[in-house]
Amino acid sequence: MKPHRLKNTYFEFLIVLPALIFYMVFVIYPLFGGIYYSFTDWNGVDANFNLIGLKNYFTLAQDKYVIGPLTNTFIYAFLSMILLNVLGLALAVGLDRIAKGKNLFRALFFVPAVLSSLVVGYIFSFIFSEPLSLLGKTLGIEVMANNLLGSKQFSLYMGVLVGAWKMAGWYMVIYIAGLQNIDQSLYEAADIDGATGWKKFRYVTFPLIAPAFTINMILSVERAFKEYDLMFALTGGGPGGSSELISLTIYGESFTNKRAGYGSALGVVLFLIILAITLFQMFVLRRRENDINY
Repeated sequence: MKPHRLKNTYFEFLIVLPALIFYMVFVIYPLFGGIYYSFTDWNGVDANFNLIGLKNYFTLAQDKYVIGPLTNTFIYAFLSMILLNVLGLALAVGLDRIAKGKNLFRALFFVPAVLSSLVVGYIFSFIFSEPLSLLGKTLGIEVMANNLLGSKQFSLYMGVLVGAWKMAGWYMVIYIAGLQNIDQSLYEAADIDGATGWKKFRYVTFPLIAPAFTINMILSVERAFKEYDLMFALTGGGPGGSSELISLTIYGESFTNKRAGYGSALGVVLFLIILAITLFQMFVLRRRENDINY
């Protein structure tokens, strides 16, 4: 290797070294640490603990309490995936057709995505408990008059709506990137053929943003399965565990119940679930992309 190329290689390595160290310390180490602690009876505080093999996993397999949060998480992830992609795509396509002020509206819709989930959760918790309830009483709408976050029937779905409000702009940006890669001559050809707006979207736009669709589907499900702070601020998992996600259960077992080993086992299972769903999505959606290309 020539000296100047070797020098450039060292320089490039030094540039990425801080990010690599950060990734190793805050991602890789906790990941393997969690796997290790899942085989122990660690309470999260004491330095002394014992290796207990697969006992935590056997306990998890017999724990009926976990079924509720796990079911809530699957429902939350499924609805979030649909709503986020529908809203994100609708915003991207709609704003793409605006002639003036396009960038301003894009920025406005993106702003909620950069806000703290805890802050958003507490704000909407107040909105549902005071202003929205008052509006419902004024208009005589019984469902709205009651605090929807305090309802076992609606609390989980309100979390889905708030999460969609916060993150739709993020997925909008990814769809916008996909739209900008479409050759405008294809739309001109479709206009000449007399295609309607729906047909242009169905046969031109949607097939060509397939990579963006794949990315957003995977990211939306992954985000939903790891959701914690937003639902914690909104409902804390209540009432009666009706909106408790598996991430809240992991926190409760690890820190409230002082069963960090068992909480780590829950975390490992959650990781495997996310990994399996992600691989399945990649297989199905990538195959769909290939079918479109051919």
